[in-house]
Amino acid sequence: MKSNIRQLRKQRNISQKVLGEDIGLSQQVISRMERDRSKIQVDVLLNLADYFHVSTDCVLGYRMDGEANNPMEEALMLQSAADQELLAVIDDLEQMDWAKRQKLWRILAVLKRCL
Repeated sequence: MKSNIRQLRKQRNISQKVLGEDIGLSQQVISRMERDRSKIQVDVLLNLADYFHVSTDCVLGYRMDGEANNPMEEALMLQSAADQELLAVIDDLEQMDWAKRQKLWRILAVLKRCL
């Protein structure tokens, strides 16, 4: 796993020394974390996320954009994706001939009884 600490620090034009001083670590520790030579302790991870105003996922390198998760925005994106998938299924059903639709309805009825 490659952390985003260096990227976050560079985006804000902060030296390793300044970052270390601001969160109570030495420049050497910051350097080792940036080079993935040191495991990040949970309390340090939380301090880094707070310092940079990002999620812990961002600090750990799971998110590339450097932005904290916005739950409402993510929910809307998921809803939009689900809507698109549902529309695609409806389009497929509309193009299906009558015999295939009947077969699909029978399968759905069996599945419904199993639930």
